[in-house]
Amino acid sequence: MKLVTKLALVLILPLSFLSACSSSFQLGNYDDPYENVNRKSHEINKAIDKKVLRPSSKIYVRALGKKPRSAIANFSENWGLPKDFVNYTLQGDLGNVSKTSGQFLINSTIGLAGIFDPSEKFGISARGTDFGETLHRWGVSEGDYVEIIFIGPSTERDMVGKVADLLLNPVGFVLNPWQSRLITTTNVGNVLGNRAALGSTIDSVLYDSADSYAQTKLAYLQGRRFRLNPEISEIYSDPYEEMND
Repeated sequence: MKLVTKLALVLILPLSFLSACSSSFQLGNYDDPYENVNRKSHEINKAIDKKVLRPSSKIYVRALGKKPRSAIANFSENWGLPKDFVNYTLQGDLGNVSKTSGQFLINSTIGLAGIFDPSEKFGISARGTDFGETLHRWGVSEGDYVEIIFIGPSTERDMVGKVADLLLNPVGFVLNPWQSRLITTTNVGNVLGNRAALGSTIDSVLYDSADSYAQTKLAYLQGRRFRLNPEISEIYSDPYEEMND
């Protein structure tokens, strides 16, 4: 698919959800008309976590020391920065455009392609963003809650954002297949590292709560809304901040 076609898809997809999005926002209002389907997806995701992701994350931590895991995480996150750069540009956030470009330049050179994170020592670090946030900045409401198999909790707006982010990272257009596979591999490692780091919190939600689906939905929606609406965080505290960093 050519670049122009991909960019057109990115711009067209959100329009299909506008009719499902309300203009109002309330912290405690959770629209879930697809609950029956979502619960089935949740059970599949829960089984994937229990049989694959959780045990794999434990093996990953045992097999690799802290420094190798840190290098893998740094590398993975560094090559996601161009996607952040594009999104910040679309949001008109020039401050974070500058931070992200500086962070990528420093880490890709001094940090040896992102294995190290020297930009942090220089105080140059953007918090990260995605196309779901870009749509939010453009005034698109979140739509209904959905849980996607293999992906997890989301909303209609963020589901569009996840697809768009796959197309927005310019790195995919310049790397050769071997380099792309390397980044994909480190992305998987980073996911396993994050699963291990948040192990007790995630286990509590998925395996210790009376209704893991409801708890997952609450954690995702509340955490996401706190992240996208700074004015809320000035009034309330986010009990799920650790999971949504």
